[in-house]
Amino acid sequence: MDHRSPPLAELTPKQALLQQIQAALSLYILDTPSLTDRKSYIPLQLSKQRPVVYRCAIAFKLSKLVNSPTIEVAQSISQLIAQQDCQQNLILQVVPPGWIDLELPQPSLAAWLQHWIETLPCLGSRGEKRAEGAEGAEGAEGAEGDIANYQLPITNYQLPITNSLFPIQYAHARCCSLLKMAHEEKIIIIKSKNSDIKSSCLQVISPQPIPWLSEAKICLHHPSELNLLLESIGVLDALYCPDPTRKSLNWLKVALNLSQAFQTFYSQCRIWGEVKNQNLNLAQGRLGLIAIAQSVFRILLVEVLNSCAPLEL
Repeated sequence: MDHRSPPLAELTPKQALLQQIQAALSLYILDTPSLTDRKSYIPLQLSKQRPVVYRCAIAFKLSKLVNSPTIEVAQSISQLIAQQDCQQNLILQVVPPGWIDLELPQPSLAAWLQHWIETLPCLGSRGEKRAEGAEGAEGAEGAEGDIANYQLPITNYQLPITNSLFPIQYAHARCCSLLKMAHEEKIIIIKSKNSDIKSSCLQVISPQPIPWLSEAKICLHHPSELNLLLESIGVLDALYCPDPTRKSLNWLKVALNLSQAFQTFYSQCRIWGEVKNQNLNLAQGRLGLIAIAQSVFRILLVEVLNSCAPLEL
């Protein structure tokens, strides 16, 4: 099967899936309103089952409109989504009474993980251009320019005057410390804005790509690995593909949940010692997950919570 890399203009699978669902809906109901219309919002949420599954509830909304049983509407839309799916090779399942589950296949998930490794560290402050290659960003082809100018939809977040940021900053600093240690031991190679690893915008450049897959399956299958992955994806969804029907989000709580997921992962999943010596690919995969989490922590701390992302504490 053809599992191509995600489009550079999209930062989360949810964005890509919404486009595919919208294309299917345009065939199912020719006058489907635009997604920018609040009333036509497509309910799509990340599930906590399997590696990465999104659950869509659009059939419940449309069944009343077309006066058909919800399960039949879901089946019809699922078939149309499958016809539109020329890139992700989604695993589709209709769940009674009318949910549509869209699961990313393992190779596609690996492509997204690598996409984040390459993209998230390059997102500048408030949509500034990439640190690396910024001069040529305007002339870059299509989607790369979009990423270079990506803007967060979160502004003017008022941070409570508490010490609640410490667990988040500690988790970020620990991520940086682990990545730098792995760099020194030549398990991975990282670079930063200043090329001397003093910037918190750390990017894994070797191995390229990270060995996410083992026999066509994601090597990250420990419960705490999957939890950290899902928490990171959930944050990215909230940042770059927010639910327009939701008025506000407690970003401090979101960041604290991510820091707790990281701490659990760090306490249960080893990287050095026996893991590094006997399963280098797994060690590098776990470091890749740490690199993604570090970038998400940095974005939350600097862009959303208006704080600093320390390299060490």
